[in-house]
Amino acid sequence: MNMINGFVRYGVMSLSLMFLVGCGSPATQDNKSADTASGKIQVVAAEDFWGEVAQAVGGQDVTVTSILNNPTVDPHEYEPTPDASKAVSDAKLVIYTGIGYDEWMSKLIQASASANQKTVIRVGTDVLHKQIGDNPHVWYIPSALPSLANDIADQLSKMDPAHAKEYHQRATAYIQKLQPLNRMISHLKQTSSVNIDVSEPVFDYMATALHMNVCDSGLAKAVEDGNDPSPSELADVQNDIKTKKIKFFVENIQNETPTVANIVKLARSNNIPVVQVTETKPTGKDYLTWMMDQLQQVQKALNNNAQ
Repeated sequence: MNMINGFVRYGVMSLSLMFLVGCGSPATQDNKSADTASGKIQVVAAEDFWGEVAQAVGGQDVTVTSILNNPTVDPHEYEPTPDASKAVSDAKLVIYTGIGYDEWMSKLIQASASANQKTVIRVGTDVLHKQIGDNPHVWYIPSALPSLANDIADQLSKMDPAHAKEYHQRATAYIQKLQPLNRMISHLKQTSSVNIDVSEPVFDYMATALHMNVCDSGLAKAVEDGNDPSPSELADVQNDIKTKKIKFFVENIQNETPTVANIVKLARSNNIPVVQVTETKPTGKDYLTWMMDQLQQVQKALNNNAQ
């Protein structure tokens, strides 16, 4: 997806950086020695919501670095910095989405001199059994973070058996913390399928959990790929709004295109609620708050239609 407005573009890694990652340096070796002395396992997560889980499970026994922790950075187009490369090189556990979403992480792992000594969790394939070509926004699957928490506990326990009990206890506590989200999903789940349209397939997994049917997958995919939707795809969405075929429209506010802006304007003028979502975690929010805020918008939209 092309997050058009205001997204940061990082510089391409230089050849000297690749040399640094592959061969190491005195500074890298010193940091590894310090990490060993501290007894903490170094963990790197591609996205900060995965990093949140790793920190919750690892607690004081890990040091977690989340490479993408700024909501203005496009995960698809991010190009690693020297700091990111060094963090991956030093890490014992690496977590990323995979399935084509953040493949720059795979390249960083392969470039690391310690690649064969790392434990790698590709959440899409290893935890959720998705494949390349599937919708990569898997953190909108309600079971994703609980499943990852248990997987991280298992992996950390293998690395550090002395603290295995604590890792599993913290995983259980984190999963319990997410129970309000599960209750909200159960509350909002529709007894019969509800139609919605979306600007992009960011929210689709959550929509499925709520028993909602996305009617405009063609237009959503075109916007995600940075293309103009076909005239027929655009006309179908406009008709969905004007005939009130859909209960609400889901807008990814991190990718504002003229096409999407016009659809949002049309929806509001026809009293179709607009639910605003984001692909990345907003600053100052944890995963639970982020998801709950969006589901509260869904609740309001459904209540609006019930009136």
